Amino acid sequence: MKILKVLSDYRWPIFIGGLLSMSIVASGVIVWVATRPDAPRPIKGYYESARAWDADEAVEAASRQLGWSVSYALPADVPHYPGMPRPVDVRVVDRQGLPVAGLQGRLFAIRPSDTRLNQTGDLVALPQSPGTYRTIVRMDVAGEWEVRIDVSQAALRFVDAARLTVPGDPPRAGEPSR
Repeated sequence: MKILKVLSDYRWPIFIGGLLSMSIVASGVIVWVATRPDAPRPIKGYYESARAWDADEAVEAASRQLGWSVSYALPADVPHYPGMPRPVDVRVVDRQGLPVAGLQGRLFAIRPSDTRLNQTGDLVALPQSPGTYRTIVRMDVAGEWEVRIDVSQAALRFVDAARLTVPGDPPRAGEPSR
């Protein structure tokens, strides 16, 4: 009965202490969640890209008007080893389905869930296949990646973005499968 009397006499200080404790614990949980290694990172250059949004949107609208279509692929005939860069093939065709040759530019491989894994690579034309370009970037983590190209042909600029699914690496000989 003595405990009930103490609780009754000090109910407001206990109530206020409980509320303060809850807010401290909640803040600690938020800090822990935000600083985990797999937590999403802020986008680098977000303010600068927001300021240039109008110009970027005009370039995207001009790219859509060209009617070019882009396909992205991870070539199956090139083996990939964990920890090593992998090739990404980009094929650009015009409205009539003809390959677009003579482009120069870059491919941006963006991992939306972890921007520390973002990569950039220069596109190189494949001579045996007009309109097809290849770059080598490190995309080790399986899952969805955003790939963007920013290419030019003389004074013409073309941009495109798409999602690319990167498959997981098969287990090496002697390793148990997960």
